[in-house]
Amino acid sequence: ALGLRGYEVALAEGSTELGGRVNKESRLPGLSAWGRVRDYRLGQIGKMTNVETYLDSRMEAATILEQGFERVVLATGSHWRKDGVGRSHARAIPGLDSANVFSPDDVMEGRLPPAGTVLVYDDDLFYLAGVLCERLAKAGLNVVYVTTADTASSWTGNTLELIFINKRLRELGVRVIPAHDLVEVKEGVAQLDHAYGEKPHYIAVDAVVPVTARLPEEALYHALMANPDALKDAGIKSVTRIGD
Repeated sequence: ALGLRGYEVALAEGSTELGGRVNKESRLPGLSAWGRVRDYRLGQIGKMTNVETYLDSRMEAATILEQGFERVVLATGSHWRKDGVGRSHARAIPGLDSANVFSPDDVMEGRLPPAGTVLVYDDDLFYLAGVLCERLAKAGLNVVYVTTADTASSWTGNTLELIFINKRLRELGVRVIPAHDLVEVKEGVAQLDHAYGEKPHYIAVDAVVPVTARLPEEALYHALMANPDALKDAGIKSVTRIGD
């Protein structure tokens, strides 16, 4: 968009490939078509002589101040929480700090539990937890899907995918436990409280994957904004945050 408006743009990519979150998620089962979002955008950027791309160029505040940019736009992304804080929990779920916990980012980057029973706790309610279950099941793990909603990936009722996702989970042998909230993990046993007041459910687990909420990567933004005089001296007129 900036290129189309005539700006001279330097795109500094922190990793060795452009695409960010789309790269990670398009490698998950059933989501490969999402790569078209990245491919189209790269095709458009490639046509522009006023946009220069620099890969493997993670920037720090001091580096940005030295480059002579007039405007800085930060798309530094976010990371998935591992403490269970999300829709249902304003505070960390007891026991996750000492349990064998893997974030969605871990799973997407290939860091999986080595064996055993994995509890995927879905308090996000969209598509990701179900897809992670498929990834883990295909790796040979025994997967238990727990969600606070009445059905797996409940928000996908809005995208007409709900029935297909729920069928797929059963086909893969994933045990689905709806209408339950993960409230504690103690000595390898997860306590699941029923949404409608029935007796708690206890299940032995070897690892937990909480899919709850994300936290923004804001360190670079705050480092720049902490020194307004340095921004002025560097000729930087604005610093903007975009994306996750």
